[in-house]
Amino acid sequence: MADEEQEIIDTFYWKTGPCCAGCDWWQRLNSYAGNCTRSAPVSARERTTMLEMFSVSSEMDGVSGHIMTARGHVCGEFKDEFDWSSLPLPYQKRVGALAKR
Repeated sequence: MADEEQEIIDTFYWKTGPCCAGCDWWQRLNSYAGNCTRSAPVSARERTTMLEMFSVSSEMDGVSGHIMTARGHVCGEFKDEFDWSSLPLPYQKRVGALAKR
């Protein structure tokens, strides 16, 4: 079952519509940001550019990887093939998945 952070992401997605929060390419890092695995890895300097961050924690310094995006980011590569009906009905109701079908 999804954890609290995932529930925040799922609720955001169902309220907002197509965005990183609901994209199959996106791997969350926390309830706000995640990695877009649709594109190739980039340099450490480029990773956080789309988050408009001026500094990052020391654990991110010098670490190359996938571009990080905010959960609400929208691009032309959005994909949601997840079977939301596979989740428990109470969870679907809480995140708003039933209202949009």
